[in-house]
This record gives sequence, structure tokens and C-alpha cells, in this order.
Amino acid sequence: MRITGVNKNFDVEVDLVGSKSESNRALMIGYYGGFTPRVKNLSTSDDTVLLNEIIQSLQEKTRFIASHNPTIIDCHNAGTVLRFLLTALAFREGEWILTGSDRMLQRPVGDLVDALRTMGAKIEYMGQEGFPPLKIHGVGTDRVCLPQRINVDITHSSQFASSLLLAKPSHLHLDGDLSSLPYIDMTIDIMCHFSAHVRRDGRDIFVQPSDYQDVEYTVESDWTCASYWYEIVAFSENGRARLRNLHLDSKQGDAIVAKWFEQFGVQSIQDGNDVVISNVGTRRATSELPKLVDFDFLNNPDLYPTIAATCAGLNVEGRFTGLRNLKHKESDRVAAMAAELARVKTFPETSQPIVFDSHNDHRIAMALAPLAMKIGAIEIDNADVVSKSYPNFWEEFQKLFPTAR
Repeated sequence: MRITGVNKNFDVEVDLVGSKSESNRALMIGYYGGFTPRVKNLSTSDDTVLLNEIIQSLQEKTRFIASHNPTIIDCHNAGTVLRFLLTALAFREGEWILTGSDRMLQRPVGDLVDALRTMGAKIEYMGQEGFPPLKIHGVGTDRVCLPQRINVDITHSSQFASSLLLAKPSHLHLDGDLSSLPYIDMTIDIMCHFSAHVRRDGRDIFVQPSDYQDVEYTVESDWTCASYWYEIVAFSENGRARLRNLHLDSKQGDAIVAKWFEQFGVQSIQDGNDVVISNVGTRRATSELPKLVDFDFLNNPDLYPTIAATCAGLNVEGRFTGLRNLKHKESDRVAAMAAELARVKTFPETSQPIVFDSHNDHRIAMALAPLAMKIGAIEIDNADVVSKSYPNFWEEFQKLFPTAR
């Protein structure tokens, strides 16, 4: 993908993608509730499409059970898909192998496996201890042995807790370093929308016995994907973007990007069901930008590539904490961004493109793309990887950069 157009003055309407996080949780709730959820604005991301296809296969084939050989389910590089399905299949009769891409096999699941084993799950590691691929001997819900309290360590991922929560244990206790808590609270909020009775009290989450109800659910646009448009507006001179189907009071934790980008001179206004962002005049001049900014990514790790690229493009020093779990993402994102931003010491406009490596990571590719506004010409290898979370990103991006291809 080469980007050579530079547009610093624009007023554009942006179609985002439905939240992948919300969509995947709604699909799992439908699975546990035994219905196909009536979801509006379901994400078209690769991860959600994959999860939906697997769940449909499980729902449509009531005897989706391998009598002799385990059924192999390839989750590609979708961590949420593998972790959510791990709990679901642990208590579904049959034998299963959960596997994925080479990178997926480097992403930890040990703490979730440990918690499931305390519930009676039979799970084997087929390779390195604590990592996929996994062989699951599904025991069926009638043979589940539920302790009074299930402990799960979420040091490496909050998805371990969400995976268990969606199956509605009566009492879940969060061990280890707390990270990405807004994603757990999102899980609880969506469960409650489907009539579950759930509350969190610090590290303890309590679920009262209840059935999921088949009610309509509208997925909000994805705030993490919106962050790349905040970066674009921050690099502009008079840029303005209307982000469709987005709300400043969103349950998505990454909605904090609206507050964070105030430091970079980007103003956010709620206008009906949209958020309108603009580069306000008081911060246009480089001299009026902060010299140093501090960000803690403990609860919002997916925003790191966006913020790192924005600081680089605006020549603002960033002091970052809460980066521990970024090495377990689609790439080691701290190392990947350091390597790519090191390719440019300064950002003079040039006709010779700087070639960036996406590291096969959708968020790296999208965070680097707006730097064309500072450099003038860039290329991004394996740019199609954005389909993992924002399939129409390049189509929307071309509204500002008609020469992107």
C-alpha cells in the first residue's frame, strides 16, 4: 500500500465498523442462550466473521461431535475467538482441538485453562505448556463441577475473565494484576442487556441464576478504530471528521481517546448519534502543543500504537506505562512501533516513500498510515491485515488520500 496524497484541510463523514468486542460478546451470549442474537451493526471484522461462522456450525449441527478424531477448529490469529471458544467447548460433549496461526500459538491461555480445570474441564496442551494448541475433552454441562468461587488470574488478559463470565458462573474472583478492566465491565453490561443479573464488587463478580433473553442489541461503532481518525485530525490544519454511530459516554473503554486527544488539540462534540472531532485553533501551532505527555495503557492497551504514532508525528515526547501485555498481541507492539518509528528521525515531506512493516498487525498498519500527512509518502507492507478489525479502513482513508492504493 502506497500513500502519496496529503490532505490537511478536510471535512469528512466517516463510516466506522461495529465494535468487534461488543459483537463477539453478543454472539457468545446467543450461543449460551441457544438463540441467534438479533444484532444490528454487527462487526464485519475478520475476527467476528470467523466467530460467527464457528458458532453457526455448532448451533446448526447439534451433533457437531467427532466420534473418533477430534474436531479441529482453527482460530487463525484471533485471540478473543480462541479464548471465548475454549470455555464454550470445555463443557460441550465431544473432542476438540483449538489451534491457530504461528503467532496465536505464542499467545498465553494458561491462566484460563487453570480456572477451567477447577470446574472439571479436561484440557491438554499439545505443545508448549500454557499456550495453544489445546486438546479439549468436552464433558457436557451436566458433568460440570462448579466450586463456590472460581479464581482466574487476568494478569495476561482480561479476556480470560470475560470468557468465563459469559458462561455465567455464580462467583468469579479476579486474581493477579488487574488489566483492561473496562473490557470486563463491558462484558457485564452486555450480559445485563440480555437479562443476566451480574454485578462487580472490586475483584469479585457475582452472577445470579437467570437465562439469557433473546432481545435486540445494537452494536456501537468501534472506538479503537475511531482512534486513527483522531490521529488524522491531530495531524491536520483545519481537519474535521464526523464519526458515525459513536457516543462519548460509551461503555467501550477506548472512548477515553476523546479525552486523551484534547492534549493534541482535538475537540470532540456529541451530535445526535455521531461524534464530531475537529482540530481546534488554540493548539494548531506546534509551539502550543505539550512538550511531554503521560499515558497509562493498563486499561487501554490497543490505543498504544495510535498514541505512539501521534507523539512521533507531532514531535511530542511521550512517557508510557502499562505496556506489559502488549507483547502478547498480534505482534509485540512496543517493539514493532519502536522499530517502525525509528525509520524516520524527523518528518520532512519527501517524494521517496518510507516503507513501513505492519508486522502482520492491523493496529500497527492503521496507526502508521496517517504519518503520510507528516512525511508526504509512505508504503505499508501487508496493508490488507486491517481487515482483522476494520475491513473498510482503506476505503474510508481514501476519502482524504485519493492516491492511497
